[in-house]
Amino acid sequence: MESFTERALGHLFGLIGGALIMVGGAVASAFGVADAVLGHPFGAMNALGEAVVLLVVGGLVLLFTYLGEHEWNTRPVASGVLLVILAVIAWGVLTLGSSVLALLGGIFALLAGALYLIEPTARAARMLATTG
Repeated sequence: MESFTERALGHLFGLIGGALIMVGGAVASAFGVADAVLGHPFGAMNALGEAVVLLVVGGLVLLFTYLGEHEWNTRPVASGVLLVILAVIAWGVLTLGSSVLALLGGIFALLAGALYLIEPTARAARMLATTG
């Protein structure tokens, strides 16, 4: 654990966040199917629409978390900003309360984005302090 950096913790939080958002999408999908079976077409369309958005956002969180640790490891700002934007989109879809799992996933995605941004921000602050 001595070499556990902010980026490694961000990677872990991003994986947890993306997985939770996708599980929230799967749960919303199950509720949509149940509403369709019970004869509530508008409730089914609402839940299935939310499920599609959550599954896509969760998949994108997992993708940018992976890219931030592997292919984009020289560009943590891009990964961090995209993770923060995806967390905000997830919260916008959730409207504070429809899926606790996806809400927790959004929090983890936001933390992952912030952790990816710590190293470049500190480097820029050091450079600014030395150059005046």
